[in-house]
Amino acid sequence: MNTKELLLSVLMGGPATGYDIKKIMENEVSTLLDVSLSNLYPALNELAAEGLVTYRKVEQDSRPNKKVYELTEAGRTACLKALMSGDARHRLRSEFIFILSFAPFLPRWRVKELLDQRLADTNEVLRDLDRREREALQVGQKFCIGFGRVMMEAQRDYILKHGAELLSGCPEDVPLAMALHG
Repeated sequence: MNTKELLLSVLMGGPATGYDIKKIMENEVSTLLDVSLSNLYPALNELAAEGLVTYRKVEQDSRPNKKVYELTEAGRTACLKALMSGDARHRLRSEFIFILSFAPFLPRWRVKELLDQRLADTNEVLRDLDRREREALQVGQKFCIGFGRVMMEAQRDYILKHGAELLSGCPEDVPLAMALHG
């Protein structure tokens, strides 16, 4: 999905300020997709010019006015069209997996460090999913949270079950690593 389609999808949840949209994109959407926030406000202005969103200005004391954006019926239709026609590929892109593919060339301490960090990250994501599950309102959100949980638990369980085997295939140390680590 492009930036404008992502913005429309965020507004499917209801009216929001530019700041609120940015936070949703940073804290929720970016956990699922690569998003660029550099053109958020220009994209919102384009959507308004195209009649896909409207906005109302809200005056604030001692602060600049803010805009509250809302989908128009045309915006809702455009969003649903994008969701229905978009390619829903599931990609596995991971620097962690890429680096571990070179484990036989890496010192054991480095591979253990990577595995430990991934386990810690996975546990953090699982705690975040617990929080999101308590706040989830829609069946789609609950499904996605459950799907994410299963993927994270599988990752954790695989590392715990097979990590020692991976570590046993790594050299104790390598000359360059000794220089960097020592």
